[in-house]
This record gives sequence, structure tokens and C-alpha cells, in this order.
Amino acid sequence: MDAVALDIGPGTGALVIYPSDRYAGREIEISRPEADRRVHTGVHQRGTAAGPVLSAIFGRLPPGPYVVWRDGSTPGPAVDVPAGAVAEVSLD
Repeated sequence: MDAVALDIGPGTGALVIYPSDRYAGREIEISRPEADRRVHTGVHQRGTAAGPVLSAIFGRLPPGPYVVWRDGSTPGPAVDVPAGAVAEVSLD
């Protein structure tokens, strides 16, 4: 299994995105709703006890709402990142 460090606590959370195969080897961006600034992370195949899983991991985020972007101009699902926990969302 591939280890990933998450830095979560009272003022931070994390987000794990499970994208479809079309995102393999690409980057996924997220932003706050109505914000121009985006952050991105790479999509990687990671080993799990159940087998390989494609994922994009944002290991340290301020809690609150985020938009996951399908591409440079198309918003995808909205997700709420809780403090001290991990939010998960799928992206087709």
C-alpha cells in the first residue's frame, strides 16, 4: 500500500477525490465557491487492501465548502471539508 500523510485537526481537514479513469496522470483543481484562486494536486493510482485505487488527495485544507473542477472551466461536485476529518467525493 502507498502511504499518504494527512494533516488534520481542529482547524484543518482533508479531501480525497476518487476520479474516473479519464483523470489518470492529470491534476484536479479545487476552489472555494465564488473564489478565483484554485489549488491542485495530482491524480495517482494508490495501492489499498482492496486493490489499486485512483485518487487525488488534498491532505491539509481549511474546513468549509469547496468546488471540485472537472476541467479549467467546468465545475463539478461541491463538497464540505470538515475540521478534524476527511471528506470523500467521486468525480466522473
